[in-house]
Amino acid sequence: MTHASTEARIAVDTGLARTTWLSGLRVVCAGDSLPLQIAGRTLSQMGAEIVAISPRNAAGAAAELAGYDVVLVDRIEEAKDLPGLPAGRVGDYLEFVAEHNRAVWVTASAFGLADARADAFVSELTLLAAGGILGHSSSGDDLPPTIPAGSIGLKLVGNVIAVAALHGVHANRSGNGPLHVDVSAQGSVIATGLSLEMGHALANCPNEGGSARYGAPTGFFSCTDGSVYVLVLEQHQWTGFREVLAPELDSVPTLEDARQRAEEVNAAMATWASTRTTSECEHILQAAGVPCTTVNTVETFIERAHAVGRPLDLTGPSAAALPALVNEVPEKQPEGRADGPIPLRDLRVLDAGHVLAVPLASAWLGAMGAQVTKLEDPARLDVYRRRGPFASGIPGLNRSGYFNHINFCKASLDVQVDASGSSLNIEPYDVIVNNLSPHRARRVGVDAASVSTAMSPKLQLSSSGFGLTGELAGYRAYGTNIHAFSGLVAASQNARGEMASVGTPWADPLTSVAITAWILAWSLASERWSTVTVDLSMAEVLAAQLVELMGHRPDDTYQPADVGGDFFLSLPGPGRRLAVTLADADDVDKFEALTGSRLPSLQRRGQLLELALGPLADMDDEALQRHLLAAGLRVSIVYTAYDLAKQQELRDNELFQAVESSALGRYFVTGLPWRFAGRAKSPLTAAPERPENNGV
Repeated sequence: MTHASTEARIAVDTGLARTTWLSGLRVVCAGDSLPLQIAGRTLSQMGAEIVAISPRNAAGAAAELAGYDVVLVDRIEEAKDLPGLPAGRVGDYLEFVAEHNRAVWVTASAFGLADARADAFVSELTLLAAGGILGHSSSGDDLPPTIPAGSIGLKLVGNVIAVAALHGVHANRSGNGPLHVDVSAQGSVIATGLSLEMGHALANCPNEGGSARYGAPTGFFSCTDGSVYVLVLEQHQWTGFREVLAPELDSVPTLEDARQRAEEVNAAMATWASTRTTSECEHILQAAGVPCTTVNTVETFIERAHAVGRPLDLTGPSAAALPALVNEVPEKQPEGRADGPIPLRDLRVLDAGHVLAVPLASAWLGAMGAQVTKLEDPARLDVYRRRGPFASGIPGLNRSGYFNHINFCKASLDVQVDASGSSLNIEPYDVIVNNLSPHRARRVGVDAASVSTAMSPKLQLSSSGFGLTGELAGYRAYGTNIHAFSGLVAASQNARGEMASVGTPWADPLTSVAITAWILAWSLASERWSTVTVDLSMAEVLAAQLVELMGHRPDDTYQPADVGGDFFLSLPGPGRRLAVTLADADDVDKFEALTGSRLPSLQRRGQLLELALGPLADMDDEALQRHLLAAGLRVSIVYTAYDLAKQQELRDNELFQAVESSALGRYFVTGLPWRFAGRAKSPLTAAPERPENNGV
């Protein structure tokens, strides 16, 4: 493999990174649903050959499914009626798969094929409700939840399907025989977008989850030409912010003081921003180390990314599902293995990350069987380890609900980083992944330049808020900053008519899925003679899921569906809601017959309705949900993480898996959102522990 040949594969003329790592892998998508389109695009981007069959071209296709390496089937929103592929009850479908599967068959369904709701379906709206996202996006008990713009839930599941398929390919090639990979759409959302809230709930942490509780200022602030989002979580960020606004906040010396005087701090920020442009606010605060980003539209974000030297194609017909800039270091007489895929059991991954995106990705790889090592600098431990929230409210380096929930299945490696350099030796690892600042990555020795000096070929992957090129490379950001910067916030609106973001992290967990896909595809490549570097921008990965929103504004006049639509039904109890999608006249007729109520004309998506339920009025929430699901309707209670933590079904389906630690004993974490049908999941191990000290 030469540097020149890689240049051709990377398609530098468009800036779109494509590889041939999965060359020879034949994948068939049995249908053309949105999740399958995303899964196919992701695998195609990595070099797989993708064939899609649909009712229009499926004549005889079912008999040919056995000829493919991977078969992808979507039963999330409905069971597709493809010739020869059973669209009815899941029992008949499973028999068909058992008869025709010769290698790797992946089925995505609403709740998993082993769940009691295996024959039920979800929509984008009810998926986000079932996955807990909408339960943490409320504007108040008297209002409906905020619905994120676009189809981010179904697209996320599409990328999870691709990752689950690559896991299946690894397992199949390791001698596990034909495998049926059972992907839960609900589990996919819980294990990613709800990961922190689940860590909070499963560890019995006190108070509310969410990182915003740490900081002030926090929120959206109006400027002369738009809005910015600011979130301060660290003392050094507060120091920089205070210096910018001096002398206005000189009497507020610490971040803890700022939290106690949040109203005063936010008012000062609002006054300061009101006389400046978004560009001025962003540049001044970022120069002081403060996470501040403009609220862009998708179009504006793409223009800004191109302007700083990131010419990725996010909108064209060949646009990648998981964009990144890829480079290959020329050959230099590499030592060690280079030919053939690396089995997961032999894949050596160094997690040099912190917070969420990189640690969650490497935890998934560890759960699949890879050898994952967590790099830790004792003088600069992960903020999640240091800050909690802590299990049962008791501080301790080994008691963080967030850290433990996204760092399972790893060993630990301490490194010393000081003025003389870093003690890290990268030679033993195949993959080095980090989401550190460029300066910190260089000091630790995990940046592209440092890894490129290694003797054996490696994959170096950097995940950052905005990529490693141009002025944005040094920008500080958290998840909501990225939601604002990449276009999600500008296209979304809460029930009060205000612009809004997802109530939970989304950019970070989505990026973790992207990281996992890149690493799995690289490890399946038939040859590796040179080190490859991947520059992943979280904002670009998120924007790639939002391109259909270009030209869309949240205040566009709502065009109600001709029949039915998405709405919330008020249930007994403060803030209790049932999300409902009625897709056609048959759904409406069925709903009205079951409830004895006539559906009014919907004036907006996500409208909150108060309807008499007639014969169903005496049912509790769960019974009502089961009854409507069994009738074939797409509904879900708007769950929170705390609701889901109590669900025995999720433990029975092994989404929540038990681990053991000396500090906490037996506790649960959210594992992989798929399983190999008919086989128990592999056990997980607890996050690495450290000697306790006074640093918490």
